Amino acid sequence: MNNFKTAVISGLNEYLDSLYKALDGLNKNELKWQPSLESNNIIYLVWHMARVEDNWINQIIGGNKTVWSLNNWSKKLNIEENDYGKGYLKEDISDLSDMNINDVLKFYKQQRDQSISIINELSDEDLNRDYKRLTGELKKGYWILGHVLVEESQHLGQIAYIRGMIRGLNK
Repeated sequence: MNNFKTAVISGLNEYLDSLYKALDGLNKNELKWQPSLESNNIIYLVWHMARVEDNWINQIIGGNKTVWSLNNWSKKLNIEENDYGKGYLKEDISDLSDMNINDVLKFYKQQRDQSISIINELSDEDLNRDYKRLTGELKKGYWILGHVLVEESQHLGQIAYIRGMIRGLNK
C-alpha cells in the first residue's frame, strides 16, 4: 500500500476512535441537544458523517451502491433513501427521525469497513482519475479522500464542542 493510502486510513481510524470517545456515556437527550435552534445536534452529525463517507468513498470512488442502500439503512433509521443531511435547516433537524445511536454506529461501522476495502484497492491511476460528484462537478480521487478527512474532522470537532457544552471539559 502506498503512503498516501496509509495516511488516509490512519486518519479515518483516528477520527473514528475520537468519535467513539466523544460519544461515550452520552444519553439520548444529550445526543439530540442543540446549542441553538439553528445548530446541529450530535446524533445528526454522526449520521451525516457516515452518510458522507459512504457517498464519497463507496459510491463515487468505488462505483458501488452505498452501504446505506445495500443494507436498507434508510428503512432501519426511517430516513429517506437519498437524504444525507446536506443543507439541512432548523426544521430538518427538528423533524429528523428519532434514531438510535447504536444503530447509527452499526451503519457507520459497515460503511467504514467497505470504505477501507475500497481504499486498499485503489491504484495510483484511480487516485488521479476524475470522479463525478453528486453535483456533477469532477474531482480527483486523491482530492475526495483528502476532503473526506477534512469534512469528517470538522464534524468531529463540532461533536466534541457540543459535548463540552453539555458536560464541560473532560467529562
